[in-house]
Amino acid sequence: MRGYRILIPLAFGALIALGFFILFNTGSDLAITIILLFIPAMIGVSFLVRYLVTVRKRSIKERVMERDVMRIANRYVEEMRILHDFEDKYVISAKEFRKELRKVKEGLFELGCEVNGRIKLERAKLRKVVFADVEWIDKLFGGIKERHEVVLYSRMMDKCRDYLDSLKELESAGYENIQSQIEQMESKIRAGESLDVDSLELSMFMNEVASIRDETLRICLRDASGLEGEGGEMANADTSKIRTDIKIVEHSIEHGNYENASKVLKSMIARLIALLKDAFERYKEATLELTTVVGELAPDEEAKKEVEDIRKGIVECTVPSQIVTLRGYGDALLSTSITTLGTVYTRIFEIEEEIVKENPSTEVYPVEYWGRDKMVEVEELKSISASDITRFIQSYRRFASDAHSRLIYDSERLKTIKGRQSN
Repeated sequence: MRGYRILIPLAFGALIALGFFILFNTGSDLAITIILLFIPAMIGVSFLVRYLVTVRKRSIKERVMERDVMRIANRYVEEMRILHDFEDKYVISAKEFRKELRKVKEGLFELGCEVNGRIKLERAKLRKVVFADVEWIDKLFGGIKERHEVVLYSRMMDKCRDYLDSLKELESAGYENIQSQIEQMESKIRAGESLDVDSLELSMFMNEVASIRDETLRICLRDASGLEGEGGEMANADTSKIRTDIKIVEHSIEHGNYENASKVLKSMIARLIALLKDAFERYKEATLELTTVVGELAPDEEAKKEVEDIRKGIVECTVPSQIVTLRGYGDALLSTSITTLGTVYTRIFEIEEEIVKENPSTEVYPVEYWGRDKMVEVEELKSISASDITRFIQSYRRFASDAHSRLIYDSERLKTIKGRQSN
């Protein structure tokens, strides 16, 4: 504005000087005409410039004021949303915090900004606001946050430790596949000790912690579902009530009712362990017995080592909640046992082919040769259900014993036959 005040008098002076110059040099009435026309024109222009500058200045002030008030209002809305999330999602009290923030809402209303679901500005009221009022509301907001965020942080960390304890209880109850998630939670809580105490930062941190808890509960649900399937098949028991509980846990997790999900999961694993105890012991005993038979039949050290590794895995399964893992070792053992038996049968066929080439007399080899149709016994084993391991072992023992003795007999006969031929 100061620049315009200097520029306008200079323009007037220049025009007057121009008029006098023309007047004294030409003696023309044109100079007087120029002075008479341009001086009122410049006065009008000056008033127009002054008006536009004043209006523009007022517009800038209003826009700056509106921007600052809207900034505080948006921060208020975001803060309230975060606090509602803490209460609704994580059951962390923020009542005192929200109560004090009403002062900010009331202060904004006095400035012409109504925050009630959405932000509404009353511009007539806003024009009367001065920057000191906005600064006071901003400081009020900052002071409330500073006092209450410390309390919110403390409550949040307590809740995180409660989550960790809950996960450890689930592990102790029988859900053993969540150790990795427990370690993640412990690491996250340690990181939280150096967290910036700011509502948004706390909210993001809590979301990450809740995500770990959600993942853990889903793992427990998956394990419980697997155990229920094994219970129905191996224990031949009615698991309809457990299936109902599985649906309850699924519903609870989807709707954020994690406390109820944890409670039902703990109850469910206890019933599953009781249900599977006898079936677990029987299956473990049977598979260990089968490892002995297969180990004796194994044709080489590599096969024996494979069977021994499976045996170690079976021994490490000590509680009924590990029955799915045990069943995995059992399935691997059955597959290995069938492969081993097939290998022995094939070796017998190869030895007898060598014997046939030597064409021994019936006194030297007084038994019938095995035919390739003998392999149907291996196919018979494959047709036995993996859950009927007792029947499998009975059949396998018979076939394995027959094959083992025949392999020894044929090997000895071949040596004898070749010995006679060399003599």
